Amino acid sequence: MAQFADILTGINHIWNNQYEDAERVFDARRAHQPRYALHYAEVAFLRSFITADTNDTEEASHRLKAAKDLAENTLKAFEKGTIPAGYPQLDKKEFANALLDTKVVYGDSLYMVAVLQFTRDNKLKGALNMRKSWKIFEECLKSVESQSKVDATFYSDELLRSLHFGAGFFLFAMSIIPAKFLKLIELAGFRADRDAGLKYIRECYESGGIRSPFATIVLLFNNLLLPRGLANPSKFLKEADVLIKDSLVKYPQGSLFQVMGSHCARKQCRIEEGIMCMEDALANCKTLKCEPLIYKYELACCFVMKLDYATAAVHFEELIKAEKFQVRALCGLQLATCYQMLGQRDKAVALLQRIPTFASKKSSVDPIVVNQAKRYNNNGGNFMAFELLFIRRDLAKMEQYATQLLASLEQCAANTKALNPYKPDADNNPRKLGNAFRTSLIGLSKKLDSIGGSPKSADNVDYTADDRAAYLMLKGAILKSLEKGDEAIALFKELLSFQDYIKEKWYVSYSLYELGESLFQKGLLKEAQEAMKKCNSISGYDWEDPLKIRLRVTIDQLKKGGVMTEADDEDTVVDGASSTTALASSSSSSSGSS
Repeated sequence: MAQFADILTGINHIWNNQYEDAERVFDARRAHQPRYALHYAEVAFLRSFITADTNDTEEASHRLKAAKDLAENTLKAFEKGTIPAGYPQLDKKEFANALLDTKVVYGDSLYMVAVLQFTRDNKLKGALNMRKSWKIFEECLKSVESQSKVDATFYSDELLRSLHFGAGFFLFAMSIIPAKFLKLIELAGFRADRDAGLKYIRECYESGGIRSPFATIVLLFNNLLLPRGLANPSKFLKEADVLIKDSLVKYPQGSLFQVMGSHCARKQCRIEEGIMCMEDALANCKTLKCEPLIYKYELACCFVMKLDYATAAVHFEELIKAEKFQVRALCGLQLATCYQMLGQRDKAVALLQRIPTFASKKSSVDPIVVNQAKRYNNNGGNFMAFELLFIRRDLAKMEQYATQLLASLEQCAANTKALNPYKPDADNNPRKLGNAFRTSLIGLSKKLDSIGGSPKSADNVDYTADDRAAYLMLKGAILKSLEKGDEAIALFKELLSFQDYIKEKWYVSYSLYELGESLFQKGLLKEAQEAMKKCNSISGYDWEDPLKIRLRVTIDQLKKGGVMTEADDEDTVVDGASSTTALASSSSSSSGSS
């Protein structure tokens, strides 16, 4: 199709950070032709992830809806056998290609709308739009397959690549969302298949064309930002290095590829190189109307990984001033951890108490941040810096700082009773209350606490078990990254021995996962399977979704190895307070080992 040559010019502008030039290309025909409207929307879609500004996200949502509506109306005209306004005269073959292209655009716009809905905690609507999108792609794939038996050249190669990208992106996206949302889509007979999705995506990358750079980013997202589970990360990092270098030759100002370069360097413990990549990305964004806040956020996180809390604090202080920044509350929490590690506890406490004022009602991560800020305010916050490094999966990439990390962890633990083994009081075992009653009490306590109505004073809470659990989990994770598996396993097992007394249940879930990985690495497959199964059966805790995504990957790997079965892969809901986070998916949600 002739229009693809024009569109390729605009696409190249997008990926080289020339957003205004790209918009001028697409603006010319976006009112009448759905493909132009889609790529005009993609400019805002990609820009919204760079700035993380709520206004940019709203603009992306508005443009995608316009593209979706135009595609839907155009499709109705084509299906009536008429040529829509804004199109030239079309022969039979051109008409069929234009019809298929409109369907592909419609499917693309639906899943992009769904992606924004998932990030804004409208997961039910997102799941329904995903399901609708798949039905369109499924119909298109069947139509193409049928036509190819008659005439293999009937549809243009560029159009087929666009179809394969859309279907591949959908299959890929469905393979990483938590299973509880996937079930809404699987009701339509769909089964997630990451390998099939990546096959389509890789073909789009290799063949070039308008979807090649987007396919490259998806491959990099898969290689660098998604959990690797039990797989060896070496081949993923090697491919990522090649993809990044090739892309930066073609798009020297491509900040998204420079950011991926930063992630790739950090995963290989080259933190200084990661900082330089982020600084290059920021330098190439000077023409953006809104600041690239998510890039500044990642740069701040690099300095935390370097244990340079003072420099990190300067960046976080700037970020929390941006009222439209979508992870402002999280930045506030991370700034508080910097103050804590710099010995400025008073400043940390003052900031922790302000975190609720930074929170957004539309955010799925902010309720978790507010809850954790309250906890750190009450329990002394001795482990909060380490815990956020752990949740972000940065802790596993800091081997060169392991000695300093362990020394600092011991020093923080010395401020509590965490260095002493926890001695449970059997008479006060919470499980004696009965699981159902205990769960109800936990749920009620959380609700009361969230509205400020909990009658329990912070001074009356005993954090001894939780402090010991935090220490064991964090030290175990550091030792695991240093391949000291036996020591790490011993620490995780000690934590689990008194799990009934631990108030913060994400310590238990994450330790079960870390234990499972450690056991697998030692070849203890049956024990690893049991740990993963127990981990997967727990729900209703903070930072749950990042772990559930990792579990999906790991359990799939165990199934393929014959260690687990479909019956083991079920989410068990403990209560209705399941929390979610975009932290891992927008940042470093995987490590060198997982």
